[in-house]
Amino acid sequence: MNKRVMVTGINGLLGQNIVQEFSRDHDIYGVDLTPGIFGASNNIHVKQLDLNDTKVLEEHIRQVRPDSIIHTAAYTNVDRAEEDQDIAFSLNGQVPASIARMCMDIDIPLVHISTDYVFSGDSGPYRETDACDARGKYSLSKLAGEKAVLESGAEVAVIRPNVMYGHGENLRSSFVDWLLTELRNERSVRIVDDQYNNPTYARRLAFVIRMVIEQKAWDIWHFGSKEIVSRYTFALKIADTFGLSSALINAISTVDLNQKAPRPLRSGLICEKLKKELNFPIMSIDAELALLKEEMNVA
Repeated sequence: MNKRVMVTGINGLLGQNIVQEFSRDHDIYGVDLTPGIFGASNNIHVKQLDLNDTKVLEEHIRQVRPDSIIHTAAYTNVDRAEEDQDIAFSLNGQVPASIARMCMDIDIPLVHISTDYVFSGDSGPYRETDACDARGKYSLSKLAGEKAVLESGAEVAVIRPNVMYGHGENLRSSFVDWLLTELRNERSVRIVDDQYNNPTYARRLAFVIRMVIEQKAWDIWHFGSKEIVSRYTFALKIADTFGLSSALINAISTVDLNQKAPRPLRSGLICEKLKKELNFPIMSIDAELALLKEEMNVA
């Protein structure tokens, strides 16, 4: 009999990749605001509901009785969160707290997806043990959710990715898809060259999540690529992988964008703990982009 896994935000990039990773030997119960992209399936069930409706959510969790819950849903508009902070804190702070409480009450392990934005971005890259110092309403809301989950008493794994990318269907925003579209249409783009990260490939993150659940590795984990690069360099690598012109990619500074919310500039996540304790290989950006190209069936 297949184990049951519940995935919030199942229609998002990570949610779709989790389905790919788990669907071959799990019954998947997805939760999302929209009906989604998954059609009739024997082992993929999607319920449309608002995670803020904790009563309905708890009734659904108790009915499904999943063996684990993977919480990927979040408010992700960094700039709009400066104005919609109540909504951001509700979805990113209060919802994870409620889910963690339910997991504690019903004895269900929880994997919570956080972000590198819990750090200031002044002195990265960061280890799991480094002190958090969130800046901006989005960052503070994600930190609030992370703290609530860790303090809930439930069996919890918090995984922090950064600059997540990958392939999926009907996604509202995907840096790689957007960049490829612009370059293929020979439109120039402006990419910041002063924000440093080690991007997280969603397909491999889904495998990390599976490994954490199977090994019951309830802890904080960082996951990204082997090397830390600027967003501009990342864009150049994408263009090179897909055989497109890098001449259309222009470097700019973060201040040139005049964004409402602060961005971590010197960020990045040290993944040695994942490599050492769970024996998970950390790959280069080029290697992971090659996997993405293969995944997208691009000749």
